[in-house]
Amino acid sequence: MVKIGVHLFPRVSYQQVVLTLPEQLRIPFHNHSNQKRLYSGFMVLVEACLSALIQAHFKTDTY
Repeated sequence: MVKIGVHLFPRVSYQQVVLTLPEQLRIPFHNHSNQKRLYSGFMVLVEACLSALIQAHFKTDTY
């Protein structure tokens, strides 16, 4: 939890987030030749989107 703690936003009550792919992307993701790279890139993108959303909501630049 210590490693995760440095990435948490202050004053935020954390809950689990479930990510799903649209049905149209499930087969291409499943059949991709380098799933590890694809999903890793997807998670980086998701983290950036969620961070931007949270920062905009709380109007802060601190991470």
